[in-house]
Amino acid sequence: MTCARSASIGVVLAIVLAGASAHGQGNYRSAALGGRSALMGDTGVALGADSASPFLNPATIIAQQRPTLALSINFVGRVVHVPDWYVPGAVATGTYGNIPRGGDGITRFSGSAIPSTLCFFQPLQRMGAPGEDKKGRAGMQDLAVCFGTTELDQFEWVGQGYRAATVDRSLTQSSSVRNSWQRLVLSPTYAVYATDALAVGVSIQGSVTNYSEFEGVGATTSGGAQPSTSNGFESGADGSDLGLNGLVGAIYTVDRVTFGATVQSPDVSVYGRGSISNFSQFAGASTSMSTYFGRGEFHAREPARFALGIGYRWPTGSVELDGQLALADPHGLELDTYGTQIATLGAAGTSASLLLTTRYRPTFNASLGGELFLSRSVSLLGGFGTDLSAVDTPTATSLASSQIDRFLLSFGVGTHGEAGSLLIGGQAYYGFGKMLAPNVYAEEPTPVATPAQTYGMLLVLAGTTNTRTIRSAVDALRKAVTPTPAQAR
Repeated sequence: MTCARSASIGVVLAIVLAGASAHGQGNYRSAALGGRSALMGDTGVALGADSASPFLNPATIIAQQRPTLALSINFVGRVVHVPDWYVPGAVATGTYGNIPRGGDGITRFSGSAIPSTLCFFQPLQRMGAPGEDKKGRAGMQDLAVCFGTTELDQFEWVGQGYRAATVDRSLTQSSSVRNSWQRLVLSPTYAVYATDALAVGVSIQGSVTNYSEFEGVGATTSGGAQPSTSNGFESGADGSDLGLNGLVGAIYTVDRVTFGATVQSPDVSVYGRGSISNFSQFAGASTSMSTYFGRGEFHAREPARFALGIGYRWPTGSVELDGQLALADPHGLELDTYGTQIATLGAAGTSASLLLTTRYRPTFNASLGGELFLSRSVSLLGGFGTDLSAVDTPTATSLASSQIDRFLLSFGVGTHGEAGSLLIGGQAYYGFGKMLAPNVYAEEPTPVATPAQTYGMLLVLAGTTNTRTIRSAVDALRKAVTPTPAQAR
């Protein structure tokens, strides 16, 4: 193995570090929003009425006609299966010999609990002159401040390994992977009924995207005619990006039918920084090594998006159908670093650069959901939706390491009263696609796109309550802990 080859390994394996994410980058529905919306298949463009409204259609916050606090929490359990993780591609038999195969896949189960959305709705004084007829809805207005996790992916495969042997060759490989992707959004929102039938809304969305990856791989081979080999690397990267976009929406109601539409501007990356570091070493018929470290700009932009929805209400329920189109972005994800590389043991460092990019392709997703009231206080909810990845096919120069298309099925039950509402249910999903895995047995070690599957269950717990109920609860608690005059004596 030459020094030039070692240098290429160091750069290429820096890219491999993202190889274990199951979904997140480019999956716009990787984090369920709200309670009612999530349990109705991620609908809400036309009939949204919970903490997902500012992120799906700001005009729908007008449904909250008294001060309201809405909160949703998700409990996530999922399985990721990659059939050919340890030996994902062609083997350079001239260097490594006849690598034994079989049992080289991984299956990982994980679980976590995360806050999804938190939203406060505050109706404002109705627009119009004093004394004006206010029997209709025209002039009603609402303000909301909401915080939500709109994209999420976390994966750990730490302290693992693979061992196989034949009469000709044996190998032992270690593998540790940890990565995280999260997009947090703060969204102040305003909506008003322009007429009795038409409401319009706008939200300004400030986002923080955090990305981090670490991977360490070591492999040894021995036996047969080829020399024994030992190679390994450690690689890590991280980035944070502050972005800003706007979302404009409208709903128009005709009798029992409501139409919804939204337009979201592409992200403006205000500030983003990231870094990459890696080390690789090979020992066999020859020895070589490579080290790289660099810092630079990191950007995680979402493209322009458009959504349409139609909902129908009747006295005991509702049903909604939504569609969303996201446009392409040739530089949706980008980590552009400049730093120092050492390609030969004892040599001086030289200036080097490494650019990782991911193209977002046009993506269309659809969702269908409904709610049926069994009584005034109890309802059943259900829905179906798609979460097709916008990520282009992963390659050796991709920042995003996976392309996973998911299908969602949701169901739940809600209780409703004067004090507010409580919803509990689940969202099951199945996903398939490709993800990058490090092929350390190739002539030029490189990340290879290999088939992957993921499936899991999201438990949704959400509720809304009004400020009057909160004040009553606080007063009752104060009375319970404050001694009466007789108790004080």
